[in-house]
Amino acid sequence: MYTESSSLRRDLFRCLAAGAALTLVAASPAAAQDTQEFTGTFGQLNDSGLSGEVSVSLTGTSAEVTLSIDGVVDLVHAQHFHGEFGAENVCPTVALDVDGDGLVSTVEGVPSYGTVKASLVTEGPTDASYALAITSFPVASGGSYEYSRTIELPEELTNDLENMIVVVHGIDLDGSGEYDGDAPSSLDESLPLEATIPAGCATLVAAGVTPTGSVAAGAGGTAPDDSTSARSTSTLWIVAAGAGALAVATGVRRRQA
Repeated sequence: MYTESSSLRRDLFRCLAAGAALTLVAASPAAAQDTQEFTGTFGQLNDSGLSGEVSVSLTGTSAEVTLSIDGVVDLVHAQHFHGEFGAENVCPTVALDVDGDGLVSTVEGVPSYGTVKASLVTEGPTDASYALAITSFPVASGGSYEYSRTIELPEELTNDLENMIVVVHGIDLDGSGEYDGDAPSSLDESLPLEATIPAGCATLVAAGVTPTGSVAAGAGGTAPDDSTSARSTSTLWIVAAGAGALAVATGVRRRQA
């Protein structure tokens, strides 16, 4: 038999069911992933003349990486994310020229910018083991090149991306139009020094943050996630609304009894 009380109960159940569904959506990490933006401005290394910008749009472990590079020779240019997790990664200075040849080689720069964490190749795998996949990196034309690719990064790297350095390699030191010369690469003696020598360096910072010249140890990943707080607040409001509906409906039923 239909009664006003049974109708109220049905309405209450519908309200609580909708509130529960919304609560699950609001509490679910998969419901929405925040996108973090990082940028960096390149400074030249070894008097290369390189300039440019880098941007990274990070959603979860998916990173859309864009580089715009000028002032380079029209040859292939290796490029990587460098760094050490939890360390103070910075762009190197000439003070790291250990052998006194007037140049900072890739190995000499490691104490400053760290080891390779990801290889920014144009296709294929991007892990550190592809750091010397020379034919897989972009080739400049007219003294510049653009690079844009969405890649998957290790979670540990995404958690410390603001502490990473982007390094572009390759300088035609003798102006021959080729990577050649007698000096071998500090990474692989089968390659000339010119092919792997650092040409430019950029410090990644969160978009809107002014770089200070160095990145503090542990930067990034420690601040409270405002979006998470917002989702938690939304969940509490939904639960409160459900509780309020229950109280109101109960009060109505008691008055009608």
